[in-house]
Amino acid sequence: MPFVPIARFTGHQGPVYALDAGDDGHTFLSGSGDHRVVRWDLRRPDQGVLLADAGQAAFSLFRSPDRLLIGDEHGGLHLIDPEQDREVQLEHVHRKGIFALAPLPGGRLACAGGDGTLSLWAVSPSTLALQRRIPLCAEKLRGLSVSPDGAWLAVAGGDGAVRVLDTADLNERHTLQAHPEGATCVAWHPHKPVLISGGKDGHLRLWHSDRGFALLLDLPAHSGPIYALAGDPAGTQFATASRDKTAKRWAADTFDVLQRLDRTAGGHTHSVNALAWLGDVLLTAGDDKRVIAWQAPPA
Repeated sequence: MPFVPIARFTGHQGPVYALDAGDDGHTFLSGSGDHRVVRWDLRRPDQGVLLADAGQAAFSLFRSPDRLLIGDEHGGLHLIDPEQDREVQLEHVHRKGIFALAPLPGGRLACAGGDGTLSLWAVSPSTLALQRRIPLCAEKLRGLSVSPDGAWLAVAGGDGAVRVLDTADLNERHTLQAHPEGATCVAWHPHKPVLISGGKDGHLRLWHSDRGFALLLDLPAHSGPIYALAGDPAGTQFATASRDKTAKRWAADTFDVLQRLDRTAGGHTHSVNALAWLGDVLLTAGDDKRVIAWQAPPA
């Protein structure tokens, strides 16, 4: 069934680069070029609550019940105490923006840097401690995804490679020459031994992790770079977001297109940068400074 817009969130004064869904089913966070991180409620789209001002464009977010982490455009990693509503630590390890954050087993956090390095942190509610800094390539690291069993970390690099590291020691186990113009995002299939990658070439590629990451499928998905890729909690569909001003929904079992979410469907007028699922609601965010919530209408 086609999704329709059910709410629009228009409080930001700059492009929206990052989304993070809450675990209560109705709230989420957005990070913007206006430096602000805002909490929103699907039930009250006109009442955003400012959580933090990073002082720089917020490129990536990760929230847990007792902390908020923000990666900014100049490589700053901010630790925010949401209860006290204050920043408790700021670290500058990366020389360029932090494009993705991913929690790892053992209370650790991985950061994908625009300087081509992966940083690994031990995180507590009140402290960040750098454990390792791993140079992977000379281009930006754009996307991170941890496998459902927690064993693998996939990293999308601007040099075109997708690297698969073990999460225990962060050793590089597989290197996939995935997208010649640059790999931008990665996601693991929730039910199948499959890694999905998206690139600047607008293609989605599916890789079989039980067969040495052999290429399974190559899809010309968008007419511009794919900036985000996210599966829904039920494991039935994926969404993609692109610079071509569209988002798309895909069936998780076949990767057939379910729907194109473009301007004519009520979507964005500029590049779509970020995605998140809030239960069966799809959130999209873009350069038009808006977040749009999509859902199938009641039967």
